[in-house]
Amino acid sequence: MPIDRRNVPIFNTSPMVGRLILACVVIHIITVLLPVPVWYDFIDKFAFVSARYSIAGAWQLDLIAFLFGPVTHLFLHGGFLHLILNMAMLLAFGTPMERRMTATKFAAFYILCGLAGAALWFAFHPHTVAPLLGASGAISGMFGAVGRISLTGRPGHGMPFRNRKAALTFVLLWLVFNFIFGVIGLALFGMEGDVAWEAHLGGFIAGFFLINLFSPQPVDLRESD
Repeated sequence: MPIDRRNVPIFNTSPMVGRLILACVVIHIITVLLPVPVWYDFIDKFAFVSARYSIAGAWQLDLIAFLFGPVTHLFLHGGFLHLILNMAMLLAFGTPMERRMTATKFAAFYILCGLAGAALWFAFHPHTVAPLLGASGAISGMFGAVGRISLTGRPGHGMPFRNRKAALTFVLLWLVFNFIFGVIGLALFGMEGDVAWEAHLGGFIAGFFLINLFSPQPVDLRESD
């Protein structure tokens, strides 16, 4: 039966991915409109700050930030370029992942990968007051999950990699570029700030090893080349 392309959405994403993108965009626009002093206070409260969890009694200074920072930092971004890149990757890699599970399971998986990213960042920088913000840790979990599924030979559901060779190349390139950006930061592109490669790696590891707990399709080790 021919497809009526008039009814095909331009951005054929999944429900939870769409909600996450909308939330990140709306929150970023709100933060951009805030006065600078208020913006700093907002980031300080809702970003992930390692020192809150390593310095005795620090959590008492702001209980809300202590409790929610590990999750709310996933919805904050340092600029429009940061936001656009993350949302494009979430759209590309999150959509096929959500289609393998329910929206609720995907949300839990996404948050868990983000928490893993924050945890590894904390492991490397336990006493820093520099705020960690951005959805990159959670999105890196989607990269890890897509790589794992493709490597084990059961892509389907719109997975971008159809065989092990392509998936392995992607995984290796992701690790290499993540390391490079972690070393040189963003200065090469004329941007301020550093790349939190630790959070990226933490999310990626979580996505790679935990996807089988969330995806209804079992791992199949048969070669798909």
